Amino acid sequence: MMGTPLSQDERQLFKSLADYLIPASGKMPSASAVGVHEALLDSVLAARPDLVDDLRRGLDACRGSTASEALNALMKADGGAFQAISLAASGGYYMAAEVRSALGYPGQGEAAYDPHDTPTYLTNGMIERVVRRGTLYRPTIRTT
Repeated sequence: MMGTPLSQDERQLFKSLADYLIPASGKMPSASAVGVHEALLDSVLAARPDLVDDLRRGLDACRGSTASEALNALMKADGGAFQAISLAASGGYYMAAEVRSALGYPGQGEAAYDPHDTPTYLTNGMIERVVRRGTLYRPTIRTT
């Protein structure tokens, strides 16, 4: 995954930044409520190890300021670091089972497909209007 795991201090800072980016709202939990700074962050960084350096640089730049001040300054000064923090927070958040459940999204599943079955759009009349209309095109300008 990555050379050195994130320290608890880095995880706590990431937690506060992630909560600023993804606060609780209605039925949706906050980023920290689903543990985006724990195992979910590890999963994101395992899938995207290229984010680690930018994430760490962003976390270092955000120390000592409020989440709002830090993220606004980071967005202006270092877009790559801001994007790494944002992507890690949102990616981890949407990986959480609680979030997928609150959205009513069961996850990716296998779609049944029969290559020998006639597509519905061919039999329900949807395409007939297009066929009756005939070919419509705009001739291109010949340049030679």
